Amino acid sequence: METVSISQGIIPWLFMQNAHASLLDDVADRIIASHLVHYTSTLIGDDLFEEDELELALHKAMETCNAAGMPLANHFRMIFISTGGNLRRDWLVSDLGFHLVILNKEITSARAARLKIQVLTRNIH
Repeated sequence: METVSISQGIIPWLFMQNAHASLLDDVADRIIASHLVHYTSTLIGDDLFEEDELELALHKAMETCNAAGMPLANHFRMIFISTGGNLRRDWLVSDLGFHLVILNKEITSARAARLKIQVLTRNIH
């Protein structure tokens, strides 16, 4: 009768556990990524955000989620976009993340104020 050592039985089991965990992590990541539908760069210009204002509002939005105990990875993901040989950073965000960024903008124009009100009234009604 052949004996099986502990390492012969445990190592394949550990490998399968890691493979399943990795597969589940990939599925969870795809589900989360499917909800990251807004590019924060779309808010730059047109009397809305300057780049530094956007960065500040983005960090405030992240702080809000963090303080509420919400996983940041579910609402914010840094990405890099290549245009014309230049690499620039952008953020993909969920609906909630996008709204929080808008709500954390300092009011510097009538358009920015209307956008804030639009976000609030759309979520109330």
